[in-house]
Amino acid sequence: MSRADVVLSIYDDLGNPHYGGGGAVVVARIAARLARDHRVTVYAGSYRGSRSQLRDGVRYVFLPVGWAGPRAGQLLFALLLPLVALVHRPGVWVESLTPPFSASLLPVVARCPVVGLVQMLSGADMARRYRLPFPVVERWGLALYRHFVVLNETDGQAVRRANPRARVTLIPNGVDLPPVDPAGYGRGRYALFLGRIEVQQKGLDLLFDALGPQPPLPVVVAGGGPPAQEARLRELVRGAAPDRVRLPGRVDGAVKEALLRDCAFLVVPSRYETFCLSALEAMAHGKPVVHFDLPRLAWIGPGCGIAVPAFDVAALGAALARLAADEPLRARLGRGARARSADFGWDAAAARYAGLVAGLLAGPAGQRRSRLRTAESRARVSPDIRCTSDARSRTAETTAARSSGPIRGLGKICRRICS
Repeated sequence: MSRADVVLSIYDDLGNPHYGGGGAVVVARIAARLARDHRVTVYAGSYRGSRSQLRDGVRYVFLPVGWAGPRAGQLLFALLLPLVALVHRPGVWVESLTPPFSASLLPVVARCPVVGLVQMLSGADMARRYRLPFPVVERWGLALYRHFVVLNETDGQAVRRANPRARVTLIPNGVDLPPVDPAGYGRGRYALFLGRIEVQQKGLDLLFDALGPQPPLPVVVAGGGPPAQEARLRELVRGAAPDRVRLPGRVDGAVKEALLRDCAFLVVPSRYETFCLSALEAMAHGKPVVHFDLPRLAWIGPGCGIAVPAFDVAALGAALARLAADEPLRARLGRGARARSADFGWDAAAARYAGLVAGLLAGPAGQRRSRLRTAESRARVSPDIRCTSDARSRTAETTAARSSGPIRGLGKICRRICS
């Protein structure tokens, strides 16, 4: 098969100080795998210091939405994507569905198959925050798509209810297995939270309620988020036991690996999760996971940690104290966690994405697009007017920049909705 143009879009990016979490990792890994066979462009939201660049064979283009702030920028990003699709017309477009609406008008505009990557169905969470009918808009938006990738069966069922005609593919996230010292199971100096700092969604207020004034182990809360959320976290720390809590901020690379290697266990106090990549990463290091018993975290399975009734703060506190005091229990659960993580490999996950894209390119929509390209190439009278993939993405970036001017008038409304 000849190399085709493939686009992925996600508001997050690995370099974004506010939104550079698991979703960005997933898209980066998928894009790098697809770049072996295709010309791949990733559209992401801009942030301070972001510049279009080549990374792992993938062209990254940042749409000019950073001026609106980390929250309102998400809404503007969803508004700009259809404008970009008017210019850049790839063979397949994989769209990571972005809050606050979990969908966009991209499938209406794009002249190619659009795959909705369900990293989070945010309608219910947005409705809890703002008391607005986000789930209604979400269901309407999901009905526009014909192809989805979900990370868990619970989201798969939700998508099928909203759109019975859609083709839904389950592809869980993956992990690279690091070396683990068998003698190190059960060891660790602190309890670890690792993730985006979103106090309400991630349940950090519940965590500090469960820890009480004297946590049974020192606690490390690692991650970055919008300034307002980081300020709320600092308030929680001041009201708990500041001498027992460390806030290293956003971490990655060797620092992140060291935190995972040296922790006693990971705690996931989230009110809402779609998959929780950090849980899988901790399990790959042989660390148990303490979490609320949420349907979307059922993949963790028994024998890998402790699941407590959803949002039961007393039960969460008891589980944390139990694991902190019982090293043999941590060792047993850590071995189970490591064994379970071996079922999730990035190579297998990325290969499934590659197969999905190849199938869409070879299908009726892809064949029609191939015939259209052939006709266009025959109609050209001069090679000077050829439009390469890079040129199209640069044109799309310029179009988005020009279009963002009129959209700036929505800034106050967006900030009011998304702050």
